[in-house]
Amino acid sequence: MEKVINFMKQRYKIFIPVMVVFVLLITMYFLYREYKYDNYRNKEEVAVYQYFGGMKNEYTAIVTSNLKGVIVDVNAKDKKIEYSSVPIYYKDKDIVLFPSEMSIVFPIKNASQYRLYKYSMYEKIDDTHMITNGMDKGDFYYFFLFDGKGLYFFPDEVTLNIDGKEYTKLSSMSYLSYVGGYTIKYYDKASDKSELLEI
Repeated sequence: MEKVINFMKQRYKIFIPVMVVFVLLITMYFLYREYKYDNYRNKEEVAVYQYFGGMKNEYTAIVTSNLKGVIVDVNAKDKKIEYSSVPIYYKDKDIVLFPSEMSIVFPIKNASQYRLYKYSMYEKIDDTHMITNGMDKGDFYYFFLFDGKGLYFFPDEVTLNIDGKEYTKLSSMSYLSYVGGYTIKYYDKASDKSELLEI
């Protein structure tokens, strides 16, 4: 016992910092585990679809939410999906999930706009447009969503005009995307049809 005490006295300058680092590492490990548990608590498998290049891609998404019910992650179950701002449509519900930040724009209210977080959700209940943005949920009217890069999501029916002539009507919950050059892409929810147009 005396040898151990003498050894500790000789090495205390090294022993104390090592013990402090060890205790800090253990504390950080448990804090990280608690953080992961709180933030990635509930996982739900949802049948969804997206359109890529005019082709419908159906898959099962794993939607992860934290203890407060806020969606924190979305991953495809059996596929590799590179998520952009292309909306994710729930297959059997009038729900759309946005995998990137969006802006909600009110064109008749001085074109005011507000930021929507990543994984915001749009839901149509009867004629009410509900948006869940983090922990906030509210109903809105006379707006569209914009990703800042050329994708527009329309909660109400709109008319697509090309060269001053009506080309088609897009039903509610449809979107239009500027691809580049003279190319646009649209998805019409009612007909479940996507088309690439050279204009």
